Amino acid sequence: MSEPLETDPSLLAVVLDINARAWSDSPLALENALQQITIFLNAYLALKQENRLVVLAASKKECRCLYPVDRARAASLPNIQVYEQFRMVDACLLSGVQSMLSGAESEVTDMNRGIEESQSLISRALSMALCHIHKISEASKSYKVWSRILMLSAADDSPREYIALMNSIFAAQKLNVLIDICKIFGQDSVFLQQAADITGGNYLKVNTANNNESLLQTLMFSCLADHYTRDILYLPNNELIDFRTACFCHRKVVDVGFVCSVCLSIFCKMAPVCSTCHTKFSFKIVRQSSASQTNGSSQNSTNGTVKPATNALSSLSLAPAQ
Repeated sequence: MSEPLETDPSLLAVVLDINARAWSDSPLALENALQQITIFLNAYLALKQENRLVVLAASKKECRCLYPVDRARAASLPNIQVYEQFRMVDACLLSGVQSMLSGAESEVTDMNRGIEESQSLISRALSMALCHIHKISEASKSYKVWSRILMLSAADDSPREYIALMNSIFAAQKLNVLIDICKIFGQDSVFLQQAADITGGNYLKVNTANNNESLLQTLMFSCLADHYTRDILYLPNNELIDFRTACFCHRKVVDVGFVCSVCLSIFCKMAPVCSTCHTKFSFKIVRQSSASQTNGSSQNSTNGTVKPATNALSSLSLAPAQ
């Protein structure tokens, strides 16, 4: 694999979490956050003329690509006296977020069924970002484009999206796409911590409670560097990563669970049949060896009388039925 050069262009896919319920509990207003995000995006585009940008937004109801847009929609954007590319990004971002927040609520579908009000379709947005990255990479085979994803998270984890989210994370790892996580407020995300660790990105927690400008500072100093610059910088990172997972049966985060030996599905309770691959398990009781029983019998002897050792269970294994 080739090493990144200073002259190589970059592709940044930004995923915005605009869950209205989550932002209502934030000490930082969404309007103020969008202003700081647009400043960061303009700074990224100003670094190099060849830099590419993709902006997506995710909520509980839908996931939409805000930038780039087609020519028909670009012609209808307001004319602001700024640099043309900056005008396109700013207008698309602000108008797209406003349209998603003010639009009528869509019907509950299989995509958002089971998603709570404080959760967003992060896995769907991540999949769309990978599709845009793959499309741009295939169109520019003559030169190398170094891609990365920046996810600005505000909502809680959705255990029902765990499988789809992990599939997207491993796909990003295969494509050598870094995933940087910027947790704007709230509790740490278990799944997004794993996304940053698996792909080699950074997980950053923003302190917006004490400083409303901390989001812009974090983005400019920690998320602006490309692949080449990261090798010569010491970026902050989260050393304490939560590697817990969500069970496949109830979609709950568990500390200890049961793993299917065929498809590696995880369950919070023991089941005779795997609900994923439908493998039937045979519960085999493994007893102590005869040598251990002999030693136990000799140790339990008192006054010349030998007491038989009990056959205690040493382990219980789940194996596919023959």
